[in-house]
Amino acid sequence: MGASRAFDVSRPSCVALVAFAVTLPSGWCGQRDIAIRYHNSDYQFSSADRAAIQEVADAAAVEARRFLPTLPRKLVLEVHAGRQVVPETGETGYSVSPNVVYWTVDPNRHGGVLAVTRKQLRASLFEFFHHLVRRQTVRPTSLMDNVVTDGMAIAFERDFGGVSPPWGVYPDNVMDWVTELMALPPDTPQEHFQADPRRWIRFQVGVYLVDQSMRASRQSSAQLVSSSTEDVIRM
Repeated sequence: MGASRAFDVSRPSCVALVAFAVTLPSGWCGQRDIAIRYHNSDYQFSSADRAAIQEVADAAAVEARRFLPTLPRKLVLEVHAGRQVVPETGETGYSVSPNVVYWTVDPNRHGGVLAVTRKQLRASLFEFFHHLVRRQTVRPTSLMDNVVTDGMAIAFERDFGGVSPPWGVYPDNVMDWVTELMALPPDTPQEHFQADPRRWIRFQVGVYLVDQSMRASRQSSAQLVSSSTEDVIRM
C-alpha cells in the first residue's frame, strides 16, 4: 500500500496476445480514462481478471474525479502478479507522477486475482489517485511531508472509498507517536521504521493529523489535498 503499495481486454473482440505486455489505445473498445498494462510472469491474467480490473478501474476513476477534479484525464495502471504484498489484503501499490499507478496482486491469496480485485482495487486506487493529485502542488521532501501525504490519501480512501484499512486506525496514545516522529530529523528515511513493531506508525500518525486538521478546518481530505504539511499540522 501507499509507498509499499498490460494488456487491456474487456471485450472478446479486443483480444491481443503478447509475451510480456500490451497497452491498447483508448480508441479500442470505446474511450478509456485508464490504459491498463498487464505484466505477465509466472501468472497469466485471464480474460475474467482483465475484465474485472478494467471495470473497477474505470468506475474508480470516474468516482474519484468527482471529488478530485484535477485528477489527470489520462491514467495508466500497471498491473503485476507477485508475492510482495500486504498480507491482509493480498495486494499493494504506489503511484508515480504525473499519472501512473502500479498495482501488484498475489494470485495465491484471498481467493485469487478476481476476488482481490473486487474487494480491494477500488479502495487502493482512491488512495493512489489522491497521491497523484496532491503531488501536483505539494512535493514531499521531509519525513513529516510523507507522513501527512500518506495520511491524507488514506483518509480519502476511508472517507470517500468507504473502507477502513488497518493502517489508518490509530491507537489512543497516538499523540505520543506524533511527538516521537516530529522529533526525528526531517531527512529520516522510510527504512527507519522497517524494524519498528508498530507496523504502520507512519501512516497512523498521518491519518490522525489529517483527522484533526479536517475537524479544525471543517474541510475534507479532498478539499485539503493541496494544503501544505505545515498548515495541516498547525490546524
